[in-house]
Amino acid sequence: MDYKILGKSRPYDGFFKMDTIRAEHDAFDGGAITVERECMERGDAVVVLLYDPDRDEVLLTEQFRIGPTARDDNPWLIEVVAGMLHPDEGPLECARRECVEEAGYEPKSLKPLGSYYVSPGGTSERIFLYMSEVDADQPVGKGGGLDSEHEDIRVFWVKREEALAMTRDGRINSSGPMLVLLLAFEF
Repeated sequence: MDYKILGKSRPYDGFFKMDTIRAEHDAFDGGAITVERECMERGDAVVVLLYDPDRDEVLLTEQFRIGPTARDDNPWLIEVVAGMLHPDEGPLECARRECVEEAGYEPKSLKPLGSYYVSPGGTSERIFLYMSEVDADQPVGKGGGLDSEHEDIRVFWVKREEALAMTRDGRINSSGPMLVLLLAFEF
């Protein structure tokens, strides 16, 4: 199976970018199909679960997210440390930086749990999942995000089992946090 890009334009270039891509790809029946699709380009991101094994607690965050407002849902989501890669920054560097900026903790070692495409039918964004142990009593900063990025992040610790219950009952309802919690503790 093969594909080729026939054309690409960028009709929107704001906080996010929107590309229109015309492609031809092989079909399963042996023929070829030509498609034109819009693809949101926002770069890649990391999601990091911080865990204190002595207390059996995970660090959660809560912040305002614009997406749920489109459905008049509660826009303050309970999540874990997460953030976008800066230009020329790898996922591990980003994960370390975001742990300090958002949570105020330096990860001991980042264990990769996988990566995934958020919604491959419409965006190129890929998320890298990590877990790291930390000592909840040894923060290196205050966390809460950066004023320059207009972040207002509440940081709090909960028992591991409570965090897993939050994924089951919908209090945690964002894919990255749900997936990293399940991969870290359920599989």
